[in-house]
Amino acid sequence: MRRLSIALAAGVLTALSLSAPAQAVPVPPEPTLLKTATATPPPGSGWVLIPSPPYDAPAGVTCDFPVHGDPIEDEVYYKVLSRYPDGSVHTEAGTGALVYRLSNVDTGATMIGDASASSIMIHHSDGGLTYVNHGPLLVGFREGRGNVPRGFYEIDGPAWSIHISADNYRTVSGAYRIAKNICETLG
Repeated sequence: MRRLSIALAAGVLTALSLSAPAQAVPVPPEPTLLKTATATPPPGSGWVLIPSPPYDAPAGVTCDFPVHGDPIEDEVYYKVLSRYPDGSVHTEAGTGALVYRLSNVDTGATMIGDASASSIMIHHSDGGLTYVNHGPLLVGFREGRGNVPRGFYEIDGPAWSIHISADNYRTVSGAYRIAKNICETLG
């Protein structure tokens, strides 16, 4: 479970916003462009490459239409920085290129989304998570579940954070900007 949450955390927080299971949706076939592990791991020991999964967000969760995402560049490395006394992860770092091809499943419209932020992830004992970021992430917001309106965004900035409470309320703060409104672009 920790490995899955780590993989999703670094790039696509949208997957964490879904309370219902992701639904498989058809997308037009496209050539595979996935680049994996071509980057050199960051300096130091303990860095692990964890592949980022494709995902599906049903219509109405973040956008009015279903969205599908496929990683086309996935070179994110993770490292545990500290643990709680019980051995569970307290803080970890993630860095590397993560780029998704995002699709409006209804129309076939596509775009590229960048989720290549370098992040420190803090796992709180109450089940909440805080990500301290430098660079872009793809983040989904449900209606009434964050300080940003419902939607799917590429958020970018030199020093920003997102706190996700144990009940999945999302609060973005710091020096950030909405770089891309994905629902608007794909709609």
